[in-house]
Amino acid sequence: MEPPEIPKIHQLLAAKDDTSRFVGLLLLRTVLDKHASELQHGQVEALWSSVSPKFLDRLIRTGSRPASEPRKQSGDMLDVAVAVIYTFTKLLNDCAVNESFYARIPNLAAAVLYSSEETTRRIVDLLHVLVQQPDDQDVGGASCFAELDVATWEPLIEVAPQHKTVFSIFHWVWIKGSMAVPVEALQAKIDQALQQFIASFKGHNPTPLLNFVTLICENIFPNPGPSHPQWLRPVARLIHDMASNKQTVDGRRAYTHCAAALLTAYPEEAPMSLFSGDSAAPKPIAYLFFKMVQVDILSTLHLLVPKLDTPEYPTLSLRIAAALDITTSFVGYLIAAVDDDNMPRGLTPDQIQKLHEDLAKMVGDVMEYLRDRWDAFLAGARGIESTDNARRNIFEDPITPAAVRLAATWLRDDDGETLRTQAAGLVDLFAELYKINLASTDMPELRLPILAALEGLLHTSDGREVFNEGDLLARCIYPDIRAILASQDEELTLSDYLRGSAIVQVFRILLDYDETLRSHSGSQMFLETVAEYEVKPAKPEPGLLERPRLDFETDLLELAVTLAEKPTRGTSPALQEKVKTGIKGAISKLTENWETLDDEVMATRVADLRLG
Repeated sequence: MEPPEIPKIHQLLAAKDDTSRFVGLLLLRTVLDKHASELQHGQVEALWSSVSPKFLDRLIRTGSRPASEPRKQSGDMLDVAVAVIYTFTKLLNDCAVNESFYARIPNLAAAVLYSSEETTRRIVDLLHVLVQQPDDQDVGGASCFAELDVATWEPLIEVAPQHKTVFSIFHWVWIKGSMAVPVEALQAKIDQALQQFIASFKGHNPTPLLNFVTLICENIFPNPGPSHPQWLRPVARLIHDMASNKQTVDGRRAYTHCAAALLTAYPEEAPMSLFSGDSAAPKPIAYLFFKMVQVDILSTLHLLVPKLDTPEYPTLSLRIAAALDITTSFVGYLIAAVDDDNMPRGLTPDQIQKLHEDLAKMVGDVMEYLRDRWDAFLAGARGIESTDNARRNIFEDPITPAAVRLAATWLRDDDGETLRTQAAGLVDLFAELYKINLASTDMPELRLPILAALEGLLHTSDGREVFNEGDLLARCIYPDIRAILASQDEELTLSDYLRGSAIVQVFRILLDYDETLRSHSGSQMFLETVAEYEVKPAKPEPGLLERPRLDFETDLLELAVTLAEKPTRGTSPALQEKVKTGIKGAISKLTENWETLDDEVMATRVADLRLG
């Protein structure tokens, strides 16, 4: 049964004067509060249709300009308008794509600075509903919000420290907003907005802000993000400040994840912001930051295995994985700083030396942890231990790829014999991870870091011994290089070309120590594949992948020439000649390609390759 007030409400809302409309809106609010559950869907829709959108906008704007009339009266108008819209969003579906709702977004966003605490909360919750535009809809609340200028966003940003739902609003808008706003324009607006978020959190706990930045980097700015973001260094300062002060578990997790996300989204710019500073300061902030990351890793490693079956392990493992990725980036930054005098280090030579010693110990501890996890996994797989004891699959643990990346970076660039020998105990794990990447995309891509690790450990006799015992050439290396060549450049990425060159480097190291590699059964198959490989013409205006492709092909042909000099025993003369003819043809084409790119140095390098 229809509440008796409904006809009166329709009559008042249809009036020409705002006073009658406002009385109708007050009565409507009372009816909705008392009888919403009794109303049928059609009655609710009819009531909403009777409310003038322009009238609602006037009420909201009046409440957003407190100087225009007595504060109490204007505040009441805003409170009523917001309460009515808020209630209807609870009663009606698809509000995020209903223009009569989402067109109110600009005025609602501007009102939060002048509304009561309760109304501000309702506005924030209301906007959160209105921006949840479905994926299959091009127009709606998210696109409407994204099209607003940053000045209109600003009031909402100012209340973010008190209303964390604001972050979810902007996350929705920035994900869906690219449908309405060109990517570059949206990124420029995001850059400005993040600067305002940072300013709004001055004097507040920055943990929610860092969590938001992490979310944005991981979901909005897949690497690489927009160049030279103005908010990057201020966020780095927030991270430094948090790391240099005693933190809660939530705070430590926030700055760790945020730093790792920045380094992934901005691999060129973020290291400078996070790892450089004033080396003359009594306690250089970059040094303190990294020491806290290091302490977190070392104090937690021994707790990981006992906690594998606990509810807290997934969160713990993600934090330590992020800390390991920070360490990997830091090691890479130090290595680059050694070769670049113009690169600000933020560290004194004594600090770098001390860090080197600490890092070497930490890498050793990380590799020991990996070995223990691998042994436990194998024991569980063989039935030596129960499945419960084998616990979480090592291949599903985020710490595994992060630890492999750190070990690889260190083993390749640090020639310490001890750690490289220790790493020989991980070759069987490396082989298994490599095979998984060959077969599927279910796990993070680790072939390139594994090849980097092999570059280091193959310089040790223990490393070469386990490499040969595990037959990694046949199981991993040859299948991978053949797959790259068989693709004939179709759908190959920069990572594929870099990996191909890394494989060649592994071959070179092996040849330095073992001439019998030439007689390996896979070597002849490899040469036959190279001989059939088509070197495609280079374009006068090369794309981003052209030079990496030619670099890989150069490395490839240099290796092929080296292996073909002493053919595998048992290979027929006719096959040998066919292989040499194919390689010579590839050399000729590749020389022309380098000439097309006007790179005489590389053209000469390739042209000088000789086959008897």
